[in-house]
Amino acid sequence: MLGCWTSKLVSVHVRIHALLIAGEERKPMTTHLVTFLTTRSQYARVQKVLECLTADDEIELDIILAGGSLVHDYGELQDTLADAGLTVTRKLHTLLEGDEPVTQAKTTGMGLVEFASAIDNLNPDAVLTTGDRYETLATTIATTYLNTVVVHLEGGEVTGSIDDRVRHATTKMSDYHFVSTERSKRIVQGLGESPDRVYRTGCPSIDLCESILEDDRADYDPQEEYGGVGPHIDTSDDYLVVQYHPLPTEYGSMYERTWELIDAVDAIDVPAFWFWPNPDSGNEQVAKAMREFRGQREPDDAHFYVNLKPYDYLTLVSNSACVVGNSSVGIRECSYFGVPTVNIGDRQVYRERAENVVDVPADDIEIRDTIEDQLNVGRYERSNIYGDGTASEQITDILREADLKPKGSMDPSSV
Repeated sequence: MLGCWTSKLVSVHVRIHALLIAGEERKPMTTHLVTFLTTRSQYARVQKVLECLTADDEIELDIILAGGSLVHDYGELQDTLADAGLTVTRKLHTLLEGDEPVTQAKTTGMGLVEFASAIDNLNPDAVLTTGDRYETLATTIATTYLNTVVVHLEGGEVTGSIDDRVRHATTKMSDYHFVSTERSKRIVQGLGESPDRVYRTGCPSIDLCESILEDDRADYDPQEEYGGVGPHIDTSDDYLVVQYHPLPTEYGSMYERTWELIDAVDAIDVPAFWFWPNPDSGNEQVAKAMREFRGQREPDDAHFYVNLKPYDYLTLVSNSACVVGNSSVGIRECSYFGVPTVNIGDRQVYRERAENVVDVPADDIEIRDTIEDQLNVGRYERSNIYGDGTASEQITDILREADLKPKGSMDPSSV
């Protein structure tokens, strides 16, 4: 018995010493988590769960900004997190900017090096990661080789793009899984993960949607606060939200595909808020077409933004007449809002969707006709396919109570 207590005291002493080296005294008996934020879209997914974790007295959370979250053109997050009451522990510059696929591969490598150093220094009980971006893979590899627990959000989803490979690889390296849908739960378990480590909580971004509905922000207009570029749009009338991201597997054709979208939206007598693309390979092709559209045609019904805070962005989405593009927002969050969505191309081809989504190829006539059809349909019935607005509380409760340990090897007899 004495040996057991001595071991525990030594463990606590080592933990306190490691935390002091990291520059911060921590309560030794709390659960210590680290998470990396690299893009605006990733933060929008997890904002509510980060707020819940931060507010819990039995959890210590270190938030590290990296990649595109430190670059203005992709939606810098420092001030956004501060406004939400979230403290950034450190910043890591890991994004190699460029339009070619090789930059994503090299950014993954840079992230692996920097993330490994940060995790080694902070010595957390677990690292919380989300989604399916290349930075997610870097986070998971670094955490796994440091023998630290990986907690993954949004595993088991299938979109039909290269993201599936990253997502499923992350699943196999993760120790605990918080998934959004019943299908995702089945897929994660089908990949060999133990059912007692897979939790269907829903997506934390739906929690943010629920807050917006409760706050009733039907009159919200971001233009005075955020500025942006382009003429003023009357948000009391119908408007579109356009968000189009590059697809790395279609690198080289994104410029032409973006012009198909531009021609379709420009032909419709409904104003639109346009948002710049994520920092994926092909993003410069999308951005080039958007800049040419703005400069050459000087549209009087298009307003352009780099980024809005998640709460404000999703409010703008919730009040829109239709979302157009290939962002998962049109499928995930819009299902909860009941906002009509026109989903373009294959970026989300296999993602679960509610009745609010209509899929079309990158063809200007089909896009235009489908937008007009969706405008005529109007609002859809709200769907809980991605959750009921309580994911953040569920995830926090589980992480507070769990005895976080790495999983064992896969049992070959179960195959």
